[in-house]
Amino acid sequence: MTTLDRISDTVRDTIDVIADGWQDVWNKARAAITRFTPAADDKNVPAHGTRWGLLTAELHEDKKTVTVDLEAPGLGKEDFEIYVNGSKLLVRGRKSASAERTEGHYHITERAYGRFERLFALPAEVDDAGTTATYKHGVLSITMPKSEKEKPRIISIQ
Repeated sequence: MTTLDRISDTVRDTIDVIADGWQDVWNKARAAITRFTPAADDKNVPAHGTRWGLLTAELHEDKKTVTVDLEAPGLGKEDFEIYVNGSKLLVRGRKSASAERTEGHYHITERAYGRFERLFALPAEVDDAGTTATYKHGVLSITMPKSEKEKPRIISIQ
């Protein structure tokens, strides 16, 4: 094997490792990549700003509940709409740009603004009537009790 062959193999292996890493990042983050649609009345959104952002989440299930924790910093609890239906959870919201800046121009704009929504397929059917939500430190936590037919039952032997 020549030196050129060894260099070629090393470069090919390196490219494969990088491609695998990007594929792993994409597979883990693709559900969190969320489209933001700017509202016509939001004049503070930079014209060259991004329309895509990350709303990362964790979904946890135990015997009695399903919980979704959604990272959505910079919002207030009044900025969210939450809908629960069977085994689906829909979170809608609106992230507005700050009205504090009236002069100058942006050099970096990586934050997304506007309306967004995330739809979660839940691992079990839940009871929407018992659902609770809190918003603290930029994390929206939604706890949904499982419906009675989803909860495990102990069957006694006769």
